[in-house]
Amino acid sequence: MVDENQNIKLLLHGIDTLQCAYYLQNGENREEFIDYAMLARQKESIRQSKRKEPLPIILGNTEFLLHPYGSSSGYPIIISNSDFKIETGEFNMPNFFVTFSSEALWRESAYTLNQKFLEWADSVGYRPMLDESLTRVDFSFDYKISELDFYEDCFVSYSKKDSKHRECGAVQTFTLGKDDIVLRVYDKIAEIRQQSDKVWFFSMWGEETDVWRIEWQIRKPILKLFGIRTFDDLRERQGALLHYLAHDHDTLRQPNDDSNRSRWPLHPL
Repeated sequence: MVDENQNIKLLLHGIDTLQCAYYLQNGENREEFIDYAMLARQKESIRQSKRKEPLPIILGNTEFLLHPYGSSSGYPIIISNSDFKIETGEFNMPNFFVTFSSEALWRESAYTLNQKFLEWADSVGYRPMLDESLTRVDFSFDYKISELDFYEDCFVSYSKKDSKHRECGAVQTFTLGKDDIVLRVYDKIAEIRQQSDKVWFFSMWGEETDVWRIEWQIRKPILKLFGIRTFDDLRERQGALLHYLAHDHDTLRQPNDDSNRSRWPLHPL
């Protein structure tokens, strides 16, 4: 997808962040289980030793790293690997809160990772008790933009809060909204080099310069408003949500003499 003057080229699109709460229960007559008391002892042992690195452990059919701390939301145990960060507790409900890693989402898919998590849960004796509940989904679109020809006033949005971040006089990030819907348009190359170090994107794009990302961060109230609770819902209804975000909630415009910015023509991006 390239615009007429070759200034904009779509490189990649997909889900970059996904968080989901799972309500699981022990299966009947299963010998496998998560020994939370043992994990608590191991976590405390890591903490007491003042070691910085988490402890490698095997739970069920998968290897994880056990971290020496709990979560700010009250889960006492955090384990992670290249696919997931799993927050869990014997007495928490939902008893599993999972953040899918960005690299895994691009390597596989949200739906594949959901199945992989459920297969792991089965290997430690857990079955779904209720449907899963998606709490955050970030939709991202990466573009090669050879020359940036828009600025903050070119965005027309329902959001009342916006900000702009610059470095050495050059714009790096436009942010619109907060809480349930946040739109970020930012220099992805600068973000990789200065923060995330996700250099594996370079081979996916076939580019190492002039890549900008359009990203909507959507939280549970908006997902619920569009009837998106489960992965099946996401597959079926994400198109309606994205249409609302890009057609109604936020648009990028090309300035002209009209005093009403919402009547300015759409920018090719």
